[in-house]
Amino acid sequence: MKETDLYPLLKQYFEKQGFVVKAEVNNIDIVAQKDDLMIIVEMKTQLSLKLIYQGCERQKINDHVYLAVPIIKKRKVLNERIHILRRLHLGLLMVDIEKETVEAVLDPGDFNIRRSKKKKQKLLKEMSKRVTNVNVGGNSKQKIVTAYRENVIRIAYYLKDKELSTKEIKEQSGIKNATTYLQKNYYHWFERVSRGVYKLTDQGNKELASYGELFDVLELHSINDEISD
Repeated sequence: MKETDLYPLLKQYFEKQGFVVKAEVNNIDIVAQKDDLMIIVEMKTQLSLKLIYQGCERQKINDHVYLAVPIIKKRKVLNERIHILRRLHLGLLMVDIEKETVEAVLDPGDFNIRRSKKKKQKLLKEMSKRVTNVNVGGNSKQKIVTAYRENVIRIAYYLKDKELSTKEIKEQSGIKNATTYLQKNYYHWFERVSRGVYKLTDQGNKELASYGELFDVLELHSINDEISD
């Protein structure tokens, strides 16, 4: 498919709405005009960064700028692209060559950011509960140490090479809701020996070995909290 394959359908789309359509005007792919309203359209065979940049450049000339591409069938990909274009106030036209149709998926316009209070509260909660700072920004391969994982590590270290009751675990670790971590057992580190008594699984012992230094930091923080209290 070529960019030129998109042009006839786009031309027809705007002409049906009463626009005068001309191509390649001062290096702009398509210019459509009706009375005082002018629309700029830039075409590509895919919605690339180059096309988005081109659209932003055209906004220096005109408010109403559309990007035109062949139909994007993957819904997730389309939603991601729309989110970006909406923030940039760019419109999106999708051309279906087979059906010979053009759909205005997004019109250019103002964008108001709607922020999630719930997600922000969740972020603030994690920030306040996180004790260590061992994660590396941009890391996607290693396990992230969350506040939840920190508490699991602390509980696990007290269970190392022994069995303890939930009461003993709470007292030694200082984690009042330790029972919740033991019962949910998301990481499969804990094993219930008898009622109210737990030990580490083989997996727990193996993975715990890599968190020795982290446990020292957690313990130091716990001691400092006790002194400040």
